This record gives sequence, C-alpha cells and structure tokens, in this order.
Amino acid sequence: MTELGLLGPANTYHDIARKRYLPNVSPTFFKNFDEVFTALKEGRVNRALIAIKNSTSGFVSNNFERIKSGGFKIVQEFELPVHLCLGSMHPNSLDTIKKIYSHPMAIKETQRFFRKYSHITFISSTSTAGAIDELKNNRDPHGAVISSKEALEGNALLMISENIEDEPNNSTTFTLIEK
Repeated sequence: MTELGLLGPANTYHDIARKRYLPNVSPTFFKNFDEVFTALKEGRVNRALIAIKNSTSGFVSNNFERIKSGGFKIVQEFELPVHLCLGSMHPNSLDTIKKIYSHPMAIKETQRFFRKYSHITFISSTSTAGAIDELKNNRDPHGAVISSKEALEGNALLMISENIEDEPNNSTTFTLIEK
C-alpha cells in the first residue's frame, strides 16, 4: 500500500503541494479524482491529497462534497500559491498559438489574460501537467499548455509567458484526507 494518492502525473499542482508540504511522503499518481477517491476507499492508499478550493475560481469539482459524503476525515489543510505559465513545444507567441490545453480551473483562472486572443481554442484536460502529455501526443506545432513552471521545465517545454493568472494572489487549498 502506498502512503499517499494524488492527481497526477508528476508536477501537477497536487504534486507541487506534496513536495512543499509533505516532502518525505511517497505518492501514487492517479489520472482523475474518481481514481484517487476509489483508491482511498478501497485501502490502496493510506491518505490522499485533494484540491478543494481555488481563491479565484471557487470549488474544485465536487471534491469537498465527496470528502463529506464519502465519510473521509480531513487531517490537514494546505494553502498553495498558484502561478500559471504558458508553454509550448515550439517557439510560439500568443499570436501564433491556436490551441491551449489545460485543466478547466487553470483556463478559468486566466480568462482575463487571454481575453484579447479570441483566435485561441481551449481544450480541457484532467490536470495541468496531463495537458502536457496531450500536447505532446497531438504534436500540435501551434499548441500550448497552461501549467506550472515546474511542469514546463520538467518536460523541456519553451516558456512563452509566466504569471498569467488573473489574480496575483491566486492560491489553492489542498486537504490531506484519510478513511
């Protein structure tokens, strides 16, 4: 059994929170929140780290309700500053990008930044770091991702713009939960 389950892959904001607040805990990454909650319920992980609320865009999925209705116990809460970046596999600019992949919360948290770029289509992903996999799989020369600086650097993507979140004090509350 693994000590901690969280939304993956590596370098999601869940993983960044784990590295900052639970650095000595080994994680198992899951593709979506359903898998994390199921693993915790079935005892395949001892605890889970779950985002419940963003200071800018509100509740993350229905995670808080799932914690309550699932009978899970909140052990601890962590507040993580969230700074979003735009990156690409190719040397692009905001004018040459046609598609941006990211988690719906990150897309929502950058709406004002992208308001003047109506030519861009947004593609929802299961996580900000998972969006990088989608971008790579699609090999889109005019594609980009909204993700963390850590995820962009860890995947050797080119940085187009940093701190693109609409609110400079943007943060997400993560809960450490157990059965």
